Amino acid sequence: DKNYAAQAAQNVFMEIDNLENKFSRFRTNTDISKINNSKVGEEIKLSFETFECIWIAKKIYELSNGLFDITTGNVIDRWKNKLQNKEFSSSEFSSYGINNFILDESNFSIKILNKNISFDLGGIGKGYAVDLAAKLLSEWDIENALIHGGGSSVKTIGRSNNLNGWLISISNPNNNTQTIAEILLQNSSLSGSGKQKNNHIINPKTFNPNTERTAAWVMTESAAISDAMSTAFMLMSENEISEVCSNDDFISGMLILKDTSELTKNDIFISNNFSADKFFI
Repeated sequence: DKNYAAQAAQNVFMEIDNLENKFSRFRTNTDISKINNSKVGEEIKLSFETFECIWIAKKIYELSNGLFDITTGNVIDRWKNKLQNKEFSSSEFSSYGINNFILDESNFSIKILNKNISFDLGGIGKGYAVDLAAKLLSEWDIENALIHGGGSSVKTIGRSNNLNGWLISISNPNNNTQTIAEILLQNSSLSGSGKQKNNHIINPKTFNPNTERTAAWVMTESAAISDAMSTAFMLMSENEISEVCSNDDFISGMLILKDTSELTKNDIFISNNFSADKFFI
């Protein structure tokens, strides 16, 4: 029913707005801004959503061997503000990461242990919002839906028309007319990351931005995980990605290795468990 579906969609958008008021580090009184303005050792109570998103990010940090790190927001700011020529001290490299904060599941709280930490959920927040949208639509008894997070993440519920899912295409980021693959996405998510936005993917181990990897996609059940892992895959080697995908059947990925408007098979890396209905190159 059109009116019922519209009400469900409106409810989703309202809840995503609420998430922004918890996740944004650029607004005052959000959970993330409270963390970033807290004193070392101070206990900050979080909403369930913020706590869960940070908990997922912590797991992705471990899975990616530290290459997905939500605690380096001020490093990102240095690059955005063109302060990249400022040397990082050796002590700064150890002042970020999951060992520099404590999560308490009993009361959904966090304590930071190092004053250098600056949380930024930009690499996972949108995926988390897409997951929340899917959950809310299911609570509204919506059986078939496609949730699109504005280019980087998409998640599907049920199917479209007579298909057994929703048909999603992946295009060459340097040439949108070249389709790389088509995927029938079934109750799962697909996220992509790329280097179109200068200096927005920072390697937490070097504090330098990605300049080599062109684009990466990750397919898995959770949009939060696919969003975060696609960011990590932009920094991981092919062997590291293969190991992650072989150890977890639910995570698969594809990479573009070369900046070109006409891709060939040699320009793409695909994990063994990445299933597409059709590859075009």
